[in-house]
Amino acid sequence: MLKSYRLLSIAIAALLVAGIAATASAQNVLANPGFETGLTGWGAFGNAYAEASNPPQFVPYEGNGLVSMYGNFWGSFNVSGIYQEFPTMPGAMWVLCCKTRHWSGDAMTMDGADDNWVVQKIAFFDMVHNEIGGVESTVLDGSFATELWFDNAPISGIAPEGTMYVQALVLFLQPLWDGGAAHVDLVQFYQCGGPVGVEESTWGGIKAMFSE
Repeated sequence: MLKSYRLLSIAIAALLVAGIAATASAQNVLANPGFETGLTGWGAFGNAYAEASNPPQFVPYEGNGLVSMYGNFWGSFNVSGIYQEFPTMPGAMWVLCCKTRHWSGDAMTMDGADDNWVVQKIAFFDMVHNEIGGVESTVLDGSFATELWFDNAPISGIAPEGTMYVQALVLFLQPLWDGGAAHVDLVQFYQCGGPVGVEESTWGGIKAMFSE
């Protein structure tokens, strides 16, 4: 009877820890994900700028801030974007999603010649910051309706062997001269699986306690 009770206690503890671990690993790790304090916490390059609410052009998905990005007009392929970076381990699974919009007064076009597009991307890097893997998806182009926020499907990627860092990026790609600006808000980035030392250590402590 005592042995059965001990086994039941261990099972309950395991479920509790699993629930806590799932909740912790699903937390958004990004600083300032809705750009309420400008670009605080973000790296930015090219033409990527924080904008406060100013209808009809700048209408945040929520709150008072968003990011507007557009091409550099170099006449050759170029990229503008924002990113945040975190340490990680091989085998860790990361998930990224964001909201996107464009305004009819400065809309992205779709004429088939040199169309711009926007991607959300997870990139994995080794210890000297060589990119060794990644996944991305298109989250805005000229085929998307204007004046609407799009709740883009999340992407996920597993860190390959040798990974030391992971980046969450949103990128505006301009092949030539096409105009238009993309608006980005409420970026979410979180780990949903893989090695997490604290969780493993916590469960190890519970097993030790019940084995005494």
